[in-house]
Amino acid sequence: MITTFLKIRDFMLSSIIVVFFGGAIGAVARFLISEWLPIAKFGIPLTIIIINFFGCFLMGVYDGVFQNFTQNYKIRHFLAIGFLGSFTTFSSFSLEFFNLLRNNHFFEGFLYLISSLVISLLGFLLGYSLIKFIP
Repeated sequence: MITTFLKIRDFMLSSIIVVFFGGAIGAVARFLISEWLPIAKFGIPLTIIIINFFGCFLMGVYDGVFQNFTQNYKIRHFLAIGFLGSFTTFSSFSLEFFNLLRNNHFFEGFLYLISSLVISLLGFLLGYSLIKFIP
């Protein structure tokens, strides 16, 4: 039992470290691209759209490469959760949506799509409104 606990602890610790470094690199990459390409046209922050597209593209490449192989958890934790997760949360959202569609869960997929957008916007509006109404 103690051996199992130590294995789980070591797995979690190594996972946290890998996600940490991937996340740090992804966050810095997002910052640098935002500074290098501060693009806004017609009031739309195109830089964020470019970052989200590129992150989703990379998540699609990742999923296409690793879906048929036994995944090395360190690659998944570093790239998908760490780097792409901090580079753009849209990449994780897109992967989850695509997995639902790929598994023929169309209703659940579109429910996830709509509820994610609506709930996220409501959360933002609630947070913004709370701050604006606090004296």
